[in-house]
Amino acid sequence: MFNRLLLLAVVALSLLQACSSSKKIASQASGNATSTPASPALREFRAAWVATVANIDWPSKRGLSTADQQAEAIRILDFLQAHHFNAVIFQARPQADALYQSSLEPWSYYLTGEQGKAPAPFYDPLQFWVDESHKRGMELHVWMNPYRAHHTVGGPVTESSIVKRKPELVLKLKDGNYWWFDPALQGTKDHSTAVVLDIVKRYDIDGIHFDDYFYPYPDYNKFEDFPDSASWNKYVADGGKLSRGDWRRDAVNSFISNLYKEIKATKKHVKFGLSPFGMYRPGQPASAAGFDQYDQLYADAKLWLNKGWVDYFSPQLYWPINKENLSFPVLLGWWARENPYQRHLWPGMSVGRDTSAANAREIQNEIMITRGIVADAPGTIHWSMKSLLNNPALAQALLDGPYKKDALVPESPWLDDSKPGTPEVKMVTVGDSLMLTWNYTASDNIRRWVVYAQYGNRKPEYSILPYQQKSIMLPRSLGDKSKMLLKQVAVTAVNGNGNEGILKFIKADTIYANAAKNLSIIPRSGWNAAAARPFKTQTTERITIHHEGTKFDSSKDAAKHIKNVQTWGMGPERNWADIPYHFLIAPDGTVYEGRSVYTTGETATEYDPTGHLLISCLGNLEEQEMPAQQLESLERLIAFSCFRFGISPEKIASHKDYSAKTDCPGKNLYKYLQSGEIKSKVVEYLKQEFL
Repeated sequence: MFNRLLLLAVVALSLLQACSSSKKIASQASGNATSTPASPALREFRAAWVATVANIDWPSKRGLSTADQQAEAIRILDFLQAHHFNAVIFQARPQADALYQSSLEPWSYYLTGEQGKAPAPFYDPLQFWVDESHKRGMELHVWMNPYRAHHTVGGPVTESSIVKRKPELVLKLKDGNYWWFDPALQGTKDHSTAVVLDIVKRYDIDGIHFDDYFYPYPDYNKFEDFPDSASWNKYVADGGKLSRGDWRRDAVNSFISNLYKEIKATKKHVKFGLSPFGMYRPGQPASAAGFDQYDQLYADAKLWLNKGWVDYFSPQLYWPINKENLSFPVLLGWWARENPYQRHLWPGMSVGRDTSAANAREIQNEIMITRGIVADAPGTIHWSMKSLLNNPALAQALLDGPYKKDALVPESPWLDDSKPGTPEVKMVTVGDSLMLTWNYTASDNIRRWVVYAQYGNRKPEYSILPYQQKSIMLPRSLGDKSKMLLKQVAVTAVNGNGNEGILKFIKADTIYANAAKNLSIIPRSGWNAAAARPFKTQTTERITIHHEGTKFDSSKDAAKHIKNVQTWGMGPERNWADIPYHFLIAPDGTVYEGRSVYTTGETATEYDPTGHLLISCLGNLEEQEMPAQQLESLERLIAFSCFRFGISPEKIASHKDYSAKTDCPGKNLYKYLQSGEIKSKVVEYLKQEFL
């Protein structure tokens, strides 16, 4: 029985929505399926570059603690999720180094301030970014620089550096301490390919991404020719016939072509994206003028797109719409005509430092132009993350305008066009709302869910949810004047290639309601909660019971007391992000909403509370008897939480079960755990109300 429960992880809603005061809980099986079509979810790639070189975007400075690095990453990802982005381009290899655990290259200087030094306490930053991005339903693309061996602001060249470990592959440039791989050497190609494939094999990433750095920009070598005479002379001596420029371009072309094949042979669904300089060559298109990447960077970007050696192509179109020689729409239109394989064309656009309303309109207009030119599968990548964070007016304009509705990443049918199956959906009435929960057992690399809801005869609306979230609360009727009833719902799965399963609607009017005990819940606003600070997220896996520890009875003001607990916990003595517990239960049985159930709890305990749903009963239950109504509310809240998060009653425990140094939750509560009464009642309520 409870194997089924374990598969019903429910993480979409706050318990405030699920169980507000005087709401009744009832359950039923899925209704009849219908074939009424719904408007498909919007498709658009919405990404931002997160640069680590020179600590541009993350981490904000070298040598931050692990906790501070992770907090900064969470802030970025929460911002992107809140503004309906669906992808992150994370720079994991800025200078032949690694912001991840690697046996091929040293730990990055930009991470710890010392090349070759791992973060302490140890963690793998790339794995953290992958996990946290996927938790938010966002793709994570690994941005790598294939040829930069050492940056002029990359700290000293240490013994762990590739410059020292593979000196035969690198060349010293004249601007500062720049070192560059010689792209023409087979050893360079082999090493960079090995680094890319190592990441593809070991991490659950969604893409590999290169930017515009191939041969270096001329100023990196003080406008002198790239110092590759040794490899060039050997090529000529061996009978090579190409010009020096064509020879250099061929070195890059062969690397790009082979790498695309190698990535697909390793993990076909991992996308390969290139983001070259925005203009191909002066005169192409006719109005274009300026820097020539073909002759200066030896980057034949048009060839890569013409040959289909990419899955997405993101020319850096960092110029405004009305710039005559470098016009955003003119250049984008030209690239679109050079795309015979119909690969994704998702231009890069520069947010810049301009926080004016005019710049916000420019960015919005460029997004809309992209939707017009690349109508079937549009997308954009924003440079850079810091600029977005520092421009709240633009961020809000995007959210109010082109990014108002959430969007799925477009499909890549040339990689895989197979569709996932249909989740098994269950509906539960919760007062005036409907909770959907679903189960999906196939191993289809599911990344997201789409929930469709149709009210009356209106066009169905949708919500896009991350893969670990398997429930959502929907109102039974619209709150506007129409009062339209929920007519039908559907849940679809979306796999790692962006393919969405077949829509199968379920009629909402098949729901029936069984009588159930009221569970009174007071929201955070009911005890005047302060806003929580950002903290690490969690997936709830077990339930742990505490008592608050202060003598308390029904004559006291529970809301005021809970507010005091939060104030103390967030104060200088503890410096927690919020009230420590997810729920608190007063002696009269009233349940109070605490911190977000998606945020790890914080308590003065020696066990790690990650994954624990923390429930605290007010009072000192070592000295006070536990009131019957408080015990009943505890049991009902646990039963609902077991259903909500797919937790087996076998995973109900108390603080003292994880520590021999405490009496918490007190003997007068713990005896109900020891006797099995709490578990027995939880099982009973689950059978009556949820199964």
